[in-house]
Amino acid sequence: MEGIAKYYEGYDEESRLIKDNSHKVEFISTTHVLDKKIKKDARILEVGAGTGRYSFYYLNKGHMITALDIVQKNVELMMEKARTIESKNIEIKLGDARNLSQFDSNTFDVVLCLGPIYHLSKLEDRIKCIGECMRVLKPGGILAVAYINRYAQYVIQISRDKNYINDESLRSITKSGIEPEEGENCFYFSTYDEMEETMAGFSAEKLEHVGTDGIVHMMRDNINALDESELEKWLDYHFMTFDNPSLIGYSLHNLYVCKKK
Repeated sequence: MEGIAKYYEGYDEESRLIKDNSHKVEFISTTHVLDKKIKKDARILEVGAGTGRYSFYYLNKGHMITALDIVQKNVELMMEKARTIESKNIEIKLGDARNLSQFDSNTFDVVLCLGPIYHLSKLEDRIKCIGECMRVLKPGGILAVAYINRYAQYVIQISRDKNYINDESLRSITKSGIEPEEGENCFYFSTYDEMEETMAGFSAEKLEHVGTDGIVHMMRDNINALDESELEKWLDYHFMTFDNPSLIGYSLHNLYVCKKK
């Protein structure tokens, strides 16, 4: 976990989801899916909350929020934002998504796991994380799990610089989902089939499995050049296609949503 903390100490996670059109699509798509499923006055736990972009979004919608992250810097940023708005409806905690023992079972209406799977390269850790999310979720509650797609990562890197075609670390990611030791080595890249198989092992009903940013990162200059009305037209197309299994593998960020039985 030290590699994760080191990475985020030097990364501007706060602006990642809003800095341009191509990054906004992920956030817009995720909330587009979840807003339809989260009932009024829900109690929401976000594990791996980062700097709280989703937590504060749902706080502003009137929900009760618990935001947890493993990176001290992120926790401090969320606490600073919480102090600014003086809300009593959010609590912020430092913790590991694989161990949610500080929370009782069957406590939350919604659990958002929108970051941890990015960093858990061992299957046993991914299962432990999702199992803990399921445990603290009420029966009938909603779990949302995000992951990074390894095949999209390959194509996107080459679309940005053709010299990546000879990059052995990129080939390693495509084959195993794991970065080589000499790389940043704190990310894990999943696949659509792998996520389907993993989630099938839990007592949950699948609701959605979508590509939250589609192909925008492969054509980011064009997407970033769109004005507001043009972006809306792109989103119309995106929402028509983002749950098509034949296309999801080209989306860098994907989202699996299910209901606990």
